[in-house]
Amino acid sequence: MLPVLRVKVDTTMKRSVTAAVGAAAVMVGVSLGGLPSAAAQPVDYGTLPVNPNVVTDSSAWVAVAPVLDPQGQPGVQTVFTHRDGSRTVTDTILVLDDPAAANSAMTQGRGTLAGQIANAATQPAPVGVGGEITTGTSPDNSRSIAVLTFTEGNTFTTIEFEGAVTDPVPPDLVIDYGKVQAGAIADALSA
Repeated sequence: MLPVLRVKVDTTMKRSVTAAVGAAAVMVGVSLGGLPSAAAQPVDYGTLPVNPNVVTDSSAWVAVAPVLDPQGQPGVQTVFTHRDGSRTVTDTILVLDDPAAANSAMTQGRGTLAGQIANAATQPAPVGVGGEITTGTSPDNSRSIAVLTFTEGNTFTTIEFEGAVTDPVPPDLVIDYGKVQAGAIADALSA
């Protein structure tokens, strides 16, 4: 998944949270909607995730190759790792039947977060439709975690930020990144 750069990252928690949210969404189903799904013409979902370098105006983030159809669901997942290996951003965009299915997937996905994030706290986020940030730590308190969830059209997006427990991602950065991602999805929906 990583290009030429070698970075040691503990991805156990990231995979656990992302898989739990994604698995809940997979139970919702797939068909046709704003963005074409598996039943329609193939779409290059790999172009949807926004690189954090766009928001941070840097070149500090390195993307791994996107995973198409994560957990068997049409969509894409891309992991971005900070060049020093201290933090990751996992951007997962699932394409569902319609906005109602995306909302249902979001509700189910959020239901799994409390069991995956210790000391979880939520707050609304002005991102997409129904944007919400859940923050806390990994169950072993070794990493800070912030998960932004929202829908845009027939997509359900989960963006997980993971870093040092003493240096959690600022909420304004989560919101800024989320707004750019929601905008990219909206642009793809209108194309």
